[in-house]
Amino acid sequence: MSDTALALSAIPGVPVPSVPGWEVVQIPPISPAEPLPAAVAEQAARATVVLSDVAPADSNAMTSLRWWQLGSAGYTQLAGHRFPERGVRVSNASGVNDIPIAEWCLLMMLSLERDLPAILAQSDRREYQRPQLFQSELRGRRVGIVGYGGIGREVARLATAFGLDVSVMNRSPIGPAPLRFAPAGTGDPDGTLEVHRYPMGDWAPFLADLDYLVLTVALNSATRSLIGAAQLKLLPRTAFLLNPARGALVDERALTDALESGELAGAALDSHYREPLQPDDATWSLPRTIITPHVSGSTGSPQYLPRVGELFASNLARFRDGRPLLNQVPPGDLPN
Repeated sequence: MSDTALALSAIPGVPVPSVPGWEVVQIPPISPAEPLPAAVAEQAARATVVLSDVAPADSNAMTSLRWWQLGSAGYTQLAGHRFPERGVRVSNASGVNDIPIAEWCLLMMLSLERDLPAILAQSDRREYQRPQLFQSELRGRRVGIVGYGGIGREVARLATAFGLDVSVMNRSPIGPAPLRFAPAGTGDPDGTLEVHRYPMGDWAPFLADLDYLVLTVALNSATRSLIGAAQLKLLPRTAFLLNPARGALVDERALTDALESGELAGAALDSHYREPLQPDDATWSLPRTIITPHVSGSTGSPQYLPRVGELFASNLARFRDGRPLLNQVPPGDLPN
């Protein structure tokens, strides 16, 4: 690398980091459907690094590009840009939203455990009833977490603090995660929480006794429709499904059938098969289901943009020094 390399930051509000060896220039947000504006074309051709959630239609004109830092955890929006083929590394912003997504999961478990929707509906009707369901508690319940990245680890930490019995299914052995970004004091960075551990695909023993199933895995070719009819049938009829990750992790027909038949007690869904959900979308009609409008990640939180800036600054220093990047997406997982 030369003495000073050029990085472009295209996410408004992210603090522009001051990292020796880098000139970081703020540019307007990038549109995925349009080429870069002429005003930034020359800089884009020289830039080694870009911070943006999306790539422009003419990303192939960025001939010096070597690394793309996302401000989001998802990366399927980079399909069509051939980054793996072009030798461009990609790192996502996993960890930036660990706290709010994990808090959403606890909020949904508490809401489903005590049937908060029914409590609110009763309040709207000005009724005063005290059924046993409204007085239930989470402590001692069993939660299973599919995926033990940053979000899964923070869900496990919070669930453990609430006294839940935690099981984890992950495709790789659980251990330290030194190359994952995580806010200080969160998650399970050393992989030492007391959780029951299952390899990916060992569904029968993992699902058999759960009260809550939480999905925190990324969506890719291996995880699309990961939860189907076979998995839902293995859950107790009293179990609830929480999906703050991606709608397509769960087979839509299988989920609808399980909820409508009573095979599944209920669900909380924050990511959906179609977004934004239209008023006539069938998702709204799923019984015993809490629908939230993709807000678990809380990108509007005052902590979000500073955390993205912290991650970007750390990775700029790592890239400059030739050290491994935090949150680098394996090339094989990236869409071409």
